[in-house]
Amino acid sequence: MFLENISSHIGHVVIEFNLLEERLTALICQLIINDIDATGLIITQNMNFSAKVDLLNRYSLCTQEICNKKIETHESLMEQLKESARLRNLVVHADWGHSDLDGFAFVKLRIKEGKMDQEFIQLDEDSLINIRNTIIETYNAFDDYEEKYNEIRSI
Repeated sequence: MFLENISSHIGHVVIEFNLLEERLTALICQLIINDIDATGLIITQNMNFSAKVDLLNRYSLCTQEICNKKIETHESLMEQLKESARLRNLVVHADWGHSDLDGFAFVKLRIKEGKMDQEFIQLDEDSLINIRNTIIETYNAFDDYEEKYNEIRSI
């Protein structure tokens, strides 16, 4: 019953993250080529999300250096993107088959110095809604970032 109640929230997290990744890809294509065309898509085709974040980070920092202007929200957006990916991975890779009724699910096994440490996290309805909202906020942060990027490029 628990999984039935939260499955739509898991789906929403996946959908919102996919929209975020599409927005990230579109921005990279726009910055590199000034349009969304084949060249940008060829560059990003086999990149995972973190590689795209790294590419955006390096490209934007280089542009900021060349233009001798900073985008104040740059570091914040990079952190938001990384956090969105981390949260999405928790949801997608959680061991849902063994979650308990309170929503605690196994998410990671760490082995350090011969000791096994299992990480569990509560992924109930409220936390899944919070994760979804975090991803949506990151998506929305692109508007301001693109505007500020275009401002430094036009100088």
